[in-house]
Amino acid sequence: MRIFLILPLLIMSSCFHENVVDLRKNENPSFCLFGDAGTGTEDQARVAELLKNENCDAYFYLGDIIYPKGLKSPSDKAAQNLFFKYYADIIKDRDMFLMMGNHDYHGNVDAWLEIAKKHPRLHYPSHYYLAKINEICFPVMNTTDYKLQQMLWLKSLNLEGCKHKVLLGHHPAKSSGKHKNPYFPLNLFLKYAMSFTNIYVAGHDHHLSYEGQVDGVHQFVSGAGGQLRSVNEELAVFAKSRLGFIKIVPNGTELLFELIGLDDGERKVLFSKKLISSLANH
Repeated sequence: MRIFLILPLLIMSSCFHENVVDLRKNENPSFCLFGDAGTGTEDQARVAELLKNENCDAYFYLGDIIYPKGLKSPSDKAAQNLFFKYYADIIKDRDMFLMMGNHDYHGNVDAWLEIAKKHPRLHYPSHYYLAKINEICFPVMNTTDYKLQQMLWLKSLNLEGCKHKVLLGHHPAKSSGKHKNPYFPLNLFLKYAMSFTNIYVAGHDHHLSYEGQVDGVHQFVSGAGGQLRSVNEELAVFAKSRLGFIKIVPNGTELLFELIGLDDGERKVLFSKKLISSLANH
């Protein structure tokens, strides 16, 4: 009986190697993280231009790529109208990593698996995967359709060789915006996932924030890529309803997090914080 119980786990573990994108960049690559942008509005265009001018080495799109109901198929015109129209210039010579959000799950999320195969700089190998750039590891989670297999995948990740570790997901574990704290059982999944690193960046709520620590994990929100909502600034260490993104720059043993937004139409660093990423004991 034990053999039959172990065999499925071994089969699933053998598939996890397909969930890794391993790239080499310059010595100190920078990363731009943005989300919730697929509105087709002037606000999306403004943030897209800001992102392009930032010239990061890699970009992470934290979900809700297509509002309001995702893509119907790989040939859906919404992909051109709400994604490539704004980010084609970036992915000509920069890498972009995708993640699905809850709005994308109203449609066909598998469509993005096919679209990414046609664009060398666009990465979406699976609905959850590990992006490893030099010695910096980004576990890219699926927080909309989370199952036991993803938990096993997180457990299987060998992050010991990573100098820095930053967990990415669509739903935050804490937010000073509309959605506040996640519902059950998502809160349990996030609690488990965050036990593997001490830094978590999410989208979902449409603002920029450093929420502070949740169970010892530093929580950032970057969901201001295309529209804004009000935010309760008193609930976070820092929170602003400003269009923009989060930039991460490694510096030795530290990571510099910059919340970059549009202030009166101009680029402005709204908040910055230096952190040292660490691994939990598992």
